[in-house]
Amino acid sequence: LRQEFALVASSFITNHNNSNTKLFFADIEFRESQSSFHLFGVNSLPHIRLVGPTAKSLKDESEQMDQGDFSRLAESMAEFVESRTKLTVGPIHRPPILSKTQMGLIVALLLISSPFIAKKIFAGETLLHDPKIWLSGAVFIYFFSVSGAMHNIIRKMPMFLVDRNDPNKLIFFYQGSGMQLGAEGFAVGFLYTIVGLLLAFVTHLLVYVKNAKAKRVAMVFAICVSFWAVQKVIFLDNWKTGYGIHGFWPSSWN
Repeated sequence: LRQEFALVASSFITNHNNSNTKLFFADIEFRESQSSFHLFGVNSLPHIRLVGPTAKSLKDESEQMDQGDFSRLAESMAEFVESRTKLTVGPIHRPPILSKTQMGLIVALLLISSPFIAKKIFAGETLLHDPKIWLSGAVFIYFFSVSGAMHNIIRKMPMFLVDRNDPNKLIFFYQGSGMQLGAEGFAVGFLYTIVGLLLAFVTHLLVYVKNAKAKRVAMVFAICVSFWAVQKVIFLDNWKTGYGIHGFWPSSWN
């Protein structure tokens, strides 16, 4: 998020290089200036606030950016600035993912290695011909989709935060629906993956076991572990959002 904030600042400077428009961007580190956080009345991080030129009270006369607007990162910050100051930030200048030199090296390597790659493909000796690779890839994609990894990449979410009350303590689970840390996403993804693998084991492997007692033991184990995993996910969702999931008996059973 700090990098996106820096992008907004650098883009504003670039777009207004020859004008007299003044807008100051600054970031404050909690470890270095805890008193400043108290002046602004900051209760949670990350926190973005706009202070006008006539503001006398940093807490009451400054405007806070809603954490729910962090989803579009630099673009949403620019819109926040434009809506509050009536200034135009302009286009966001993002650096290219790869430089021209890196692109040239990649193209050269592909051209050099293409004959060897083609030979391996026609001979059927590549990793793509190994069923285990496809199985591992399927599990990875499943974990990637249920863990919120794409959310973490797009929003560049940190794996954890430092507790502002105790700098020696790390926060892996953030309470609140407006933000999800990378660690908690991976934790939920791990639980979902356990349930998915157990379901695949029961439906594709356990059916070939001839011992009925072994089947029952494996089924009970799979059900218990799956119930535990789902319970943890529901508990985390309730802790973060306050929403609870309740079971109800059918009305005909009453």
